Amino acid sequence: MTRLLTSLFGLVLIALGLLHFAVLPYYDNKLNAVIAAESYPVPAAVHAFHEIAFVADMHADSLLWGRNLGKRQQRGHADLPRLRAGGIDLQVFSAVTQVPRGLNYDSNPADSDSLPLLFVAAWRSPATWFDPRHRALAQAEELYRLAETSALSLVLRRDDLFADGLKGLLALEGMQALGGREAALDELHAAGYRMMGLAHFSDNEIAGSAHGSKKYGLTALGRRLIPRMETLGITIDLAHASPAAFTDTLALARKPVVVSHGGVKGTCAGARNLSDDQLRAIAGNGGVVGIGYWKGAVCDASLAGITRAISYAISIAGINHVGLGSDFDGSIAAPFDATGLPRLTASLLAAGLSQDDVGKLLGGNFRRLLDANLLE
Repeated sequence: MTRLLTSLFGLVLIALGLLHFAVLPYYDNKLNAVIAAESYPVPAAVHAFHEIAFVADMHADSLLWGRNLGKRQQRGHADLPRLRAGGIDLQVFSAVTQVPRGLNYDSNPADSDSLPLLFVAAWRSPATWFDPRHRALAQAEELYRLAETSALSLVLRRDDLFADGLKGLLALEGMQALGGREAALDELHAAGYRMMGLAHFSDNEIAGSAHGSKKYGLTALGRRLIPRMETLGITIDLAHASPAAFTDTLALARKPVVVSHGGVKGTCAGARNLSDDQLRAIAGNGGVVGIGYWKGAVCDASLAGITRAISYAISIAGINHVGLGSDFDGSIAAPFDATGLPRLTASLLAAGLSQDDVGKLLGGNFRRLLDANLLE
């Protein structure tokens, strides 16, 4: 019996090693690819402008994959060295806590979960294997540890926005991590979360998803939580929210909201991309829309396609209500990794936008919004 148990233990260790060192990197590389880089010149003057601009990316899922983000990696889109190389001053790190099996943009059930194996493969605590709340808490702890061992500083209150160097803000991708418990909001706020998306790829106890099976609006719990989130200084994120939840939230919101990552139907008729009426509604709220870099957001996943979507969003919502929402490491293929942001700056300037306007797009608008939402 002892020999059998020893053999079984050895097999488990081998399996965990294969998952961690082979399977997880394989899928990370496959799902978070960089499309063959375009040759796009960045003049020295543009580089200089980009370096002095405040650059903020409103959404990246880099925490999910269990990488050491303090070191430059050969896979995925973002880590601290690449963020610094790309001139990024503020990165929103979003925690993914549940992804339905058979993921699609149209209709996903709320009772399936494809993430257990990923959390096992990343050698995370067994508490995280099947529990979205523990997954959120674990990823928050990982970001705190990263800040303790690097030059990254965390944005928890208003003054943190103006610290020198690279800053990180913790966001929640869907409030299914609350498990339907109102008190869990305070627990996650205490863990460092300062932005929360209402839903991800399925409906939950707070709100319907644009990709859910029912796509309902805010629930009774959701209606109670909107003002509580604002009181706590948590920015509300309507990316992935159903049209009904989008409308319900803006009717209740007293502070500006974001759509952290997505596209616009005016250039790409995607299932979750914003209509002109939704763009106007965000502008009326004082919010900011983050334009993403992947095919589902912009159809043409290139510098030209991203620039076209940004320009269209500006034409409807206005220059003060548009920003950048890459969705780096969100199981997307992007035309560049975090080091490529200066090329996007060059593309925006080449499209005829002024430096003042590009400065707003790169991060000025988002910083203004956070300045209004965060507490002292």
